[in-house]
Amino acid sequence: MAAAPQEWVDAYGTRLFGLCMHLCRQRDAAEELYQETWVRVLMKRDSFRDGEPFEPWLTRICVNLYRDSLRRQRLRRFLPLSGLETTAVSPQISSDERLSLLDAVGRLPDKLRVAVILVYMQGYTESQAAGILGLSVNGVKSRLLRARKLLKEALVDE
Repeated sequence: MAAAPQEWVDAYGTRLFGLCMHLCRQRDAAEELYQETWVRVLMKRDSFRDGEPFEPWLTRICVNLYRDSLRRQRLRRFLPLSGLETTAVSPQISSDERLSLLDAVGRLPDKLRVAVILVYMQGYTESQAAGILGLSVNGVKSRLLRARKLLKEALVDE
């Protein structure tokens, strides 16, 4: 890979930090995940295969580090919704509806929540999300279908 580390940060840093905020939902934890991801990228850059897209590889590292931190902490509940500054949620909904939706996403089981974040908030295709998560495309579609069903139920109750 010919790009220098600073070029990677310039090109992908903002989007990566947004992903970290979506996953962690607390600024301190997101900053830690962000920095840990870049350290891992530098350590593993020899394993990156030239010709493959860089961003899915970077995202896979970030998501795997996030999952590892959950396993280490045995955290199966999600961190409280705070510090979430940006999302790709439709601008046509009101801020109250947006907060309700983000809160409902935060209550999803981890497997479903990560798929929703990657596809609906980070803009990855189902195929790209499948590669990042190590699933089949149908596996991602199944998780998204279950997540939409749970979100619909949660939002109808409100």
